[in-house]
Amino acid sequence: MNLGLTVIACAIVLISGCSSSAERSKYCADSLMKDSFVKDSIAKVMAAEEAKLTDTHTNTPADRKFIKTAELKFCVRNVLYATEKTEDLTAKYGGYMIYSNLVNRLENSERANISRDSILISKQIIVENQLQLRIPTQNLDSFVRSLKPLVTFLDYRIIKLNDVTLQYISNQKKTDRLQNYEKRQAQHIDSKSAKLHETSNAEDILLEHQNQADEIKLQSLSLDDQVKYCTVTIDIYQEPIIAKKVIADFNYVSYVKPGFGARVWDSVVQGWNILAEVVVFLVKIWGIAFLIIAIVFGIKYLSRWYKQIK
Repeated sequence: MNLGLTVIACAIVLISGCSSSAERSKYCADSLMKDSFVKDSIAKVMAAEEAKLTDTHTNTPADRKFIKTAELKFCVRNVLYATEKTEDLTAKYGGYMIYSNLVNRLENSERANISRDSILISKQIIVENQLQLRIPTQNLDSFVRSLKPLVTFLDYRIIKLNDVTLQYISNQKKTDRLQNYEKRQAQHIDSKSAKLHETSNAEDILLEHQNQADEIKLQSLSLDDQVKYCTVTIDIYQEPIIAKKVIADFNYVSYVKPGFGARVWDSVVQGWNILAEVVVFLVKIWGIAFLIIAIVFGIKYLSRWYKQIK
């Protein structure tokens, strides 16, 4: 750190000394950029300072085994952006994602008539996501602190440490005892000249103990995985989105009545139309009317003629 600061101070002095003329200043700057030692020193100093700010670790006893878990819930400005940023940070710190559920949930909806033929629909939409991550245990604190720029309001932040050192020791003791038993039992079966059923029973017992040893080994592997990688559960949400939309109301005609004067005028027009249709109909059937009249007069004439004859 002191060496880096010294190099930077020397570089500043060198540039200041060269500022007497434009050509000498340019020459000094070019020489400074070409000096690989100075560039590497400055880069190392900057990297060290950045590492101090981002890489933080909780001190835990070196001879103990802990399972770490973390639960966080906080509000962000944009859930989609925060999700993508969290995925990038997960990869940066050597972890991986096992679950992500980003949803848009309708919280509330209202309809209001703003005019005779228009309706305003207002919707309140909640955007949220739940993530589950596996992060290397040594990077948990750095990862959690790197989420700070995304947070606008923190609901809770829970970090748990479960000491499983004794469980490690117990599994190791069980494994050692079962291995010793298997060796003795195998030697006993190979060297024993007994009946077939006695040998079969001994081999069945040996197989059962081998299965127990396998189960303990699997438990130890699962325990080791939980110690190396901690599980982080993150719930993120943002301020509700209010969506508004105006749509046409096609039902307004069914319950809107015209005024009295309009209805009277409509009745007059409809009556005139009916009268006109009747007149037109009568004009169309003039031939039939003429025939009927001729028949009536003919019958009357024949009746008079018949009476006169009598």
